[in-house]
Amino acid sequence: MARRLIGKQLDLTSQTPTEQVNDVVQNVISDIFGISGNGASQQRPSPSVCFATECALLDLIAKKQGVSVAQLTCSDEPVTVERNVYNEPLKNPERLLRSIAKGKQVSGWLRRGKRITGKDASALVNSLLFALSGHTHDLNGIILNAGQRWSTDEWSDFCDEVALTGLAAKQNINVIVEDPFHEDADAFYQQAFAKMEGTPVSIMLSKPVWGRESINRLAAYLPHVELKITPQKAGGYHEVLEAEKEAEQHGFSKGIFLAGINGTTNHNTIAMVSLASAMRFNRYFSTSFKKEGKTRLVYPCVTLENNKLQIPEGPGFATNLCRSGARKRLQALHAFNVDGRTNKREMRKALLESVYDDRFIDRELAEQERYSYSDKALETTLNSTH
Repeated sequence: MARRLIGKQLDLTSQTPTEQVNDVVQNVISDIFGISGNGASQQRPSPSVCFATECALLDLIAKKQGVSVAQLTCSDEPVTVERNVYNEPLKNPERLLRSIAKGKQVSGWLRRGKRITGKDASALVNSLLFALSGHTHDLNGIILNAGQRWSTDEWSDFCDEVALTGLAAKQNINVIVEDPFHEDADAFYQQAFAKMEGTPVSIMLSKPVWGRESINRLAAYLPHVELKITPQKAGGYHEVLEAEKEAEQHGFSKGIFLAGINGTTNHNTIAMVSLASAMRFNRYFSTSFKKEGKTRLVYPCVTLENNKLQIPEGPGFATNLCRSGARKRLQALHAFNVDGRTNKREMRKALLESVYDDRFIDRELAEQERYSYSDKALETTLNSTH
């Protein structure tokens, strides 16, 4: 994808930048796979590659205009993104209940990503509600993954069990179930919508709510449900924004969970926050993300001048990532000196004054040489066309 972008033109003054970069990416896909005599090739690039490429091109345009990607892609002012979905606490419910009993305050949304049965779900919800009763908290709700495995009887029993105690309504806590049935089980969903009426229970669809095609296919459900959209599966920054608009036209008015954060890199997380701030219905955003095994210092990279590390400044995904990566790298690695490695404590104390030898820089330069086309060459080529 990166090699085929060389020579493509970007209009840095376009009023529809997301649509423009989507067109560029789709043209590159056509160039790579083409159309044979038997029709379109079955080969397609990974949707996550398309998403990453669009993000890179939007970042390039935004840097040249001196604005953030969120400002570039929003029709109005960017929306503040609240990171409010916690994935860790419900991995160990017993420990969570003990911490609540000791006075720990919970907030946001507690989400269980691992599939759970209807019986276990009702037991988990009610145990949490009982534990929270009598304590102050800022909990908005609980999100549980049913994995498309529930029956209508399980759904009915779950709604009855949650509504019976009245604790969810009393404490203003919502309960969202992800994918209780297969997306094509229309009769099941119609029964479920009727059953959850007047209860604090609602449904979130995530499979296959990725792009506009799936939105159209599930149009009848949209007035009743929340949506979970994964940009790396939708296939592009532009596609996610268009899917949101398409859903609204079909009566959608609830919230969107922008998923895939906890499985992405720091770089991708920055891009996802920009996307979320450009969306009108983004109400759920993960607080956690995958910790990279290696903190990469990408272009523009740290340089060594007069025995001092120079950290790049200015706008852009890569610059932000480089600054944060440099701070983490400086704190995590031992410093080199003539006597070998210094201990971590001494290195931290002298962090700003430390002098690093060229091996620190050379490792990054050697990695950059592995790529035929650097970010700088790509930027120069694209800028020369406007």
